Amino acid sequence: MEPFQGGLPQRNISKGPSPAMPKHLPLDFLKKMTDNFSDERLIGKSAFGNLYKGILADGTMIVVKKLAENSPIARDKTFSNEVQNIMALRHGNIVKLVGFCHEGQKKIVQKEGRYILADIYESLLCYEYLPMGSLHKNLFESNGMDWNTRFKIIKGICQGLLFLHRVGIIHMDLKPQNILLGDDMEPKIAEFGISRLLDPELTRLNTQDVMGTYGYMAPEYLHRGEFSTQSDIYGLGVLILETTTGKKNGKKDSCGREYIYEVHCKWTDDYIASKHRSLDGDFLQQIKACILLGLKCVHIDRKMRPSIEYIVDTLNGLTSCYSCPLIAPEPLAYSSRPLIMKPPEPLAWSSRRLIVQPPKLRFSFEPKRLISCSFSLTNTTDGHIAFMLVTENPRIYLTKLPLCGLVLPNCIYTINVTMREHKESRNGEFLPVRSSTAREEQLTNAHPDSLAGDEVKEVRLCVVCDPQEGTTSNQSIQSAAEIIASQNYRQVLSVDVHSNKPWILTSNWRGCVCIWNYQTKTEEKYFEVSADEPVFSATFIEREEWLVAGGGDGYIYVYRYDTMEEIKSFEANDGRDIRSLATSPTRTFLLSASDDHMIKIWDWKDSWKCMRTFLGHGNCVTQVMFDLNDSNSFASASLDHTIKDVGYLLYDVQCHVRRTT
Repeated sequence: MEPFQGGLPQRNISKGPSPAMPKHLPLDFLKKMTDNFSDERLIGKSAFGNLYKGILADGTMIVVKKLAENSPIARDKTFSNEVQNIMALRHGNIVKLVGFCHEGQKKIVQKEGRYILADIYESLLCYEYLPMGSLHKNLFESNGMDWNTRFKIIKGICQGLLFLHRVGIIHMDLKPQNILLGDDMEPKIAEFGISRLLDPELTRLNTQDVMGTYGYMAPEYLHRGEFSTQSDIYGLGVLILETTTGKKNGKKDSCGREYIYEVHCKWTDDYIASKHRSLDGDFLQQIKACILLGLKCVHIDRKMRPSIEYIVDTLNGLTSCYSCPLIAPEPLAYSSRPLIMKPPEPLAWSSRRLIVQPPKLRFSFEPKRLISCSFSLTNTTDGHIAFMLVTENPRIYLTKLPLCGLVLPNCIYTINVTMREHKESRNGEFLPVRSSTAREEQLTNAHPDSLAGDEVKEVRLCVVCDPQEGTTSNQSIQSAAEIIASQNYRQVLSVDVHSNKPWILTSNWRGCVCIWNYQTKTEEKYFEVSADEPVFSATFIEREEWLVAGGGDGYIYVYRYDTMEEIKSFEANDGRDIRSLATSPTRTFLLSASDDHMIKIWDWKDSWKCMRTFLGHGNCVTQVMFDLNDSNSFASASLDHTIKDVGYLLYDVQCHVRRTT
């Protein structure tokens, strides 16, 4: 290998004096400061080499990266990338390169059965030492960080990426492991081994050498080798979502679409408020803004992703985040119909005790019909809070007002208000909500007269009662659908309908299943299947009077739906999410699909034995269904963009895929 001859590209990085260039350090000097690269000085490993702590004579510490021979790209190219791309960079959010070494030594090596004397080159890079380690370590392996720190880290990463893009550098591998933190938790972007230089006259390039980290790679780069600054924006979006939620991207698929979809579905206003009960409304708005911004960054279409300038401006101001709708990811990985997520409304009022949301009660007015609307009270304290909902016009509401109650510690209380039938829409009304810390006597008797004095807080909910879209106030219409406004029917993941009973079966993110009677408008059954994992699928087995639920813990649960007695529970997919369940119309078979790409057939008559496992999809199987006209076949759909019609004979060795679309 020839000595490195790289040079610094001509880029106008700073208008001020040229920053000091990193020094070329002798190999023996680096060996001495790292105790000859001893295991005691090893502080980390990456795909491009090992990281060692180096200690200078005056006690100053630096990080020495010894590039590996078997790295994803050639060692000399990695060295060239990092030295050329970051040697002259000086920015508070970019890790500082303080020295490098590319030095050959005479060594005796064996080649083709003979020992020869050869020049063996070592390539090493030296960086500033950042004592707090990586964002990954602090975010997922420690006790966590408060929201102010997370928000500071998000802003710092974006400032660093703005600087890189302005000087024509595409990082190509943004992820928590490549973000290092200083003493003050200031983030610095590191690891430029696969970074690219983009000519100012070009907007994007193509390559056949696609390298990066699964879960953070932009779809156009992964599938077509097309990269641009928008490729970084995609990885940044995943990084923002991880830092905001504290939930790690499981890297179940190459572009992280499953993780993105889960964040999109789960992180609602109510969920954010329940996760951050100690935060004021302004901080909750920051969290929502960051989630919406992250979701826009991971849009499938790179042209729909925001620029880094827009992202930085939004984070600095946040109000601009609500000036136009943000485009969230599609429910399926490559749907052609983007889903529009509307910006959240500001909280009506919040304190360190109680959060009331939303600030407006929007009744979808229909003449001569009862109309309902709900809102929630979130208790962010460890004590009880007494509340009272009052009105100056009690005759217009079917709900009896004043309404008094208690919100339990760290809980959400949902109130549904029903308006009486009337001929015209009504606006300009207000519903005051008064609250105070509950006294001991209020725990057994919540009465309107008990809320009085200086301790009482009040928020006035604005009542908006407008005609439904597409109708006028003097039209009489028949509602085509009814909304079940209850906490138990939020974040629903699956729905099934009983053929003989007026029942709707649902499962949700909170690990519960619910049975709703659509004739009596009441909840028949409600119980928790799993406290920590969502229930992705639930279905009736009417012949046996059972319901079956598939959990996020990989288990299938069987209950008798008249008594809710558990009949059976068993591990079906080794801790992987059970995404879909289906019952055979003629046989005693249950079909299950999971995100490990497997489909299994279970025979409940034979002690729930697994009769067959089917492979053939390249990604998570999202839906399975038996053919009602042919009990020997079923269909399956997957995030690998295929739908398969599978014919099976139970006692044959093979299954046959008949059609794929």
